[in-house]
Amino acid sequence: MTALQLLYADLSRQYGLEGRGATQPNFFRFLARALHYRFLPNIFCRLSRAAYVHHVPLIPHVCTYLNLLLFGLEVTPRCEIGPGVFFAHSVGVVIGAARVGSNATFYQGVTLGARELTITYDPSTRPTIGNDVLLGAGCRVLGAVQIGDGAIVGANAVVLHSVPANATVAGVPARVISMQ
Repeated sequence: MTALQLLYADLSRQYGLEGRGATQPNFFRFLARALHYRFLPNIFCRLSRAAYVHHVPLIPHVCTYLNLLLFGLEVTPRCEIGPGVFFAHSVGVVIGAARVGSNATFYQGVTLGARELTITYDPSTRPTIGNDVLLGAGCRVLGAVQIGDGAIVGANAVVLHSVPANATVAGVPARVISMQ
């Protein structure tokens, strides 16, 4: 998908446009909704990733810095994020994952990253997040773990081991508390 298609998917999910018959909103409605403070972080993330993939120097760093400065959201441009990502609250979110699937929902304070400090970004030490995953406020997902499709990670959970699809995990360290 192109960066613009990803933005339309994000916008559609955030504003519930999927079931209304239109695949893309008109330009002026898109612009009005895109300039909302809850959606601007998505624009910076998508622009940063697109510039990184196309080897455009400086733009990924500038976009990442602006996102951090304005919205408290730190996302590495190396992380591929699927369509329909939703940041319910962006403050304190750190995304240093290998990959995030489609329709992921992030609440404030979520951290995805390696267990140990690494200067270089090595995807083999980073978490992989499946599709339709909800990451609760303050949760931490650390190391080369897999979060299965449809999983829910509870608030303040610390995930150090892989989570099966459709599971709900909570606690420190996180344990499966229910299966859907």
